[in-house]
Amino acid sequence: MNKLLIYVRQALHMMKEEKLFSGIYITGTALAIAFTMVIAVVYYAKLADIEPEVNRSRTVYVLGMRMTYKDGSSDDWTRDYYDPTKVKEWLYPLKSAEFVSAIIDPGTFVRDKFYVTSDDGRIVSGVLKLVDANFFKVYHYKFVYGRPFTQEEVFCEGGDPDASKAVGIISKDIAEKVFGKGVNPVGKTVNFGYDIRIVGVIEPTSSIMSESFGQLFIPNNEGAYKAIVVLKEGCTIDDLRRELDEIAHKRTISNDKWKYDFEGSVQPHAQRMMSEGEELSSWKEILVSLFPQVLVLLLIPALNLSGLVAARMKRRLPEMGVRKAFGAKRRELLHQVISENLVLTLCGGAVGLVITWLLLYVFRSWVFFAIGNNTYTLPEPMVEGEMLFSPLIFLIAFVVCAVVNLMSSLIPAWMSLRNPIVESLNQKR
Repeated sequence: MNKLLIYVRQALHMMKEEKLFSGIYITGTALAIAFTMVIAVVYYAKLADIEPEVNRSRTVYVLGMRMTYKDGSSDDWTRDYYDPTKVKEWLYPLKSAEFVSAIIDPGTFVRDKFYVTSDDGRIVSGVLKLVDANFFKVYHYKFVYGRPFTQEEVFCEGGDPDASKAVGIISKDIAEKVFGKGVNPVGKTVNFGYDIRIVGVIEPTSSIMSESFGQLFIPNNEGAYKAIVVLKEGCTIDDLRRELDEIAHKRTISNDKWKYDFEGSVQPHAQRMMSEGEELSSWKEILVSLFPQVLVLLLIPALNLSGLVAARMKRRLPEMGVRKAFGAKRRELLHQVISENLVLTLCGGAVGLVITWLLLYVFRSWVFFAIGNNTYTLPEPMVEGEMLFSPLIFLIAFVVCAVVNLMSSLIPAWMSLRNPIVESLNQKR
């Protein structure tokens, strides 16, 4: 322990004496950690179980049945979406699902914006979401006032909402713009072409959560659904596919013209968010796909740092030769070099974390939407604490970077310390 403290003091003294080397080393380490962290945090924000999307690891999206001609007269195919009857008969009873929510996918079939008039006459706009009652079981929103709407309120008789039945849920930020701050809007109405009675108010969420983000939620009693399935504990996506294949088979044998299947329709959350053509259904697969990018980000600065350490060790050979002449073992000298570089790496890690926060905050509108599959325009995202700093993500990034830096300093240090004492002393000439 005493030796470690001595090494740390020597490292701090060395940083003062060799400011250029220390500055370059810390900057290189900081940038490597920062860029690695930025990628890791973006993927974490899009893929981890974070409120309100707390079921991402068990979430699967079913985009509708594929229709092809039975007689093979054409290679063309189209997508058959679910109407309310199909949702009730096919999707809600799925045995492998804990929850099933059927929604209209914004930006694909309907407008994704709403416009309402505030009490003082201003036009207020936001992101619209047409959902069913199960949507608020799949996603965990914090209700400031009121409640979610019920399934009975979703499926109005006849399929069309009327003034007495049309309900909605609004986010707190929009409610304050429309009704004023401190006002409980439950029971009040907003005009959306027809009057919508507010039954609940939720805390605003970040648009990074693109699947759950909305500022006005109204019941979806139309067709053209996307189904969001939360698998039961112990059930797999293959169990879900088997059930869906049975549904498609029954539909096929009852139809003379069309063959139905779910090919390309069933997407785990990771695949839905990150890529359309490649299935990434687990963290393991995601990490493997990210490995080449992270490796490049870490190896380039590591090679540069290795050259710096080698040049510095060459200048220190006389010092090491004198210490070896007075009995210092190679292992002790190596521990000193490693400790010095570890102190520099710790400093670089702290600077890298600050750079990460700055990059994620300043460029949040680009960074979080540049990676992934976003099908419609979203407002500037809120960047919250849990997204900005995940201790596990930072620890993994720091450990990986520390190991790479250790190797970049260990190899040239080991090669230099193998020199005979006389040769090391002669370097002074």
